[in-house]
Amino acid sequence: MILVDTSVWIDFFLGRTEQVEKLEFLIRESNQVCICGIILQEVFQGVKDKKDYVKVKERLTKLPFIKTDKNTYILAAEIYRDLRAKGITIPILDTTIAATAIQNKTPLFTTDQHFYLVSQHRKLTLYD
Repeated sequence: MILVDTSVWIDFFLGRTEQVEKLEFLIRESNQVCICGIILQEVFQGVKDKKDYVKVKERLTKLPFIKTDKNTYILAAEIYRDLRAKGITIPILDTTIAATAIQNKTPLFTTDQHFYLVSQHRKLTLYD
């Protein structure tokens, strides 16, 4: 499975960038895409039109769902603290997404540069 980040979903629903082709392949050809709660929330809260919201919700809630637990949040805090000590500040939600991917040994498909920083300091695998 591959955890797809909000940045890629936004591009997908707006129909832009090469990421769309990669994501379409992962969905249609190999059925390898999964999602987690924070990514669902970020995508859903960004959809302005009610009609679009219904379509997006219908599509994304069908995907396999990765759950978080207490250890996910402990790991996210450790990632945040470790990076902050090195002078790197990552948004809290991004550290939680990174922790979710690390904990589940799931590659993360993203265009967000924060995750590239995390991957340089932690065992976060990024999907290319």
